[in-house]
Formats: sequence, structure tokens, C-alpha cells
Amino acid sequence: MKQCDNGHFYDEARFESCPYCKENTGIGKTMAATDIGKTVAAFPGNPAAAAATAFDSGKTVAVMKKKIGIDPAVGFLICIEGPHRGTDFRLVSGRNFIGRAAAMDVSLPDDDTVSRESHALVTYDAKHNAFSLSPGQGRGITYCNDEQVEMVHPLKAYDIIEVGKSRLLFLPLCSQQFQWSEE
Repeated sequence: MKQCDNGHFYDEARFESCPYCKENTGIGKTMAATDIGKTVAAFPGNPAAAAATAFDSGKTVAVMKKKIGIDPAVGFLICIEGPHRGTDFRLVSGRNFIGRAAAMDVSLPDDDTVSRESHALVTYDAKHNAFSLSPGQGRGITYCNDEQVEMVHPLKAYDIIEVGKSRLLFLPLCSQQFQWSEE
């Protein structure tokens, strides 16, 4: 089994390159069906998929994006130690997943001690103008300022989040001094 840059696994004895990533194949893609809560494969010529596309793009839109028309940065994580040292990661309103997979909001692909998906989660709650850190679904342990995070933990400026070999400095943009508004 081989893993492509997008995190898909495939049998390299059967496929020359990732069959899920090949353009225009539609393999591995889903889109909204006309029934709420269901998805269908996005194969060319699929009438249900075509109807769903005309009805709704199927993309979930963040509350802030829906409300003010943009999905702005609300904070940042900066890797200060580990394989991604010096890299900054933009946080947006809602949930920001940390993991090794390319699909993660904070992707740390070079840190093999970080869970592939959902090692940890940084959340910005626009309604209460507050950030929090939660452990993810992965096997790895998450720390904040050298303390193990076992449940939702409030975040404040300059907290250090540790996942695997990576240490991430938290810098909020939204705070008591600034918050995105509808204007």
C-alpha cells in the first residue's frame, strides 16, 4: 500500500498513481443528493449527481462566511519546534482540525508522531468570541502549556500546543480588541 500526497491509500502494484486523485475520474468524490443528509458518487452522467449540483453545491459553509460573506482568519498557529518549524497556519471560524493528512486544516505531514486525522482540534466560537483546544479522535496525546488536554480547554494568546514532535504557538486575531463584523 502506498499513500499519495492527498492522504489516499492505494495498491501501487495495481495502479501507477493514485486512482482517487486522477482528474475527471470522479472516483472517491461525493456530492450532495437531493435528499438532505445523503451523498451520492459524483460520476459523470449520473442524473442524481447532476440534479444535486443544480440544486445545491453540497458544500458546507461556515456560519461567519454565510453571515459576512468571507471566511477570514481569526487566529494563527505558528510551529516553533518540530519538522514544520517556522510554518504558520491560518485558523478560521468554527473547527480547525490538526493532523498529518493533507485534508486537515493544520496539516503536519512531516511529523510522523501526529495522528493522520484529527489529532487535535482548535475551535473559534464567533458567538462567544472564544478559542478552545480539544483532543481529537487520534491515538496521540495533546498538550497545552505542558498539561495534557483531556477535554475542551480554553485557549489564550501565546499558549503552546504540543502534538507529536510539533510545538505550535497560538496567536489569536479575534479578541476583545478586534472581531470581524458584518460591515
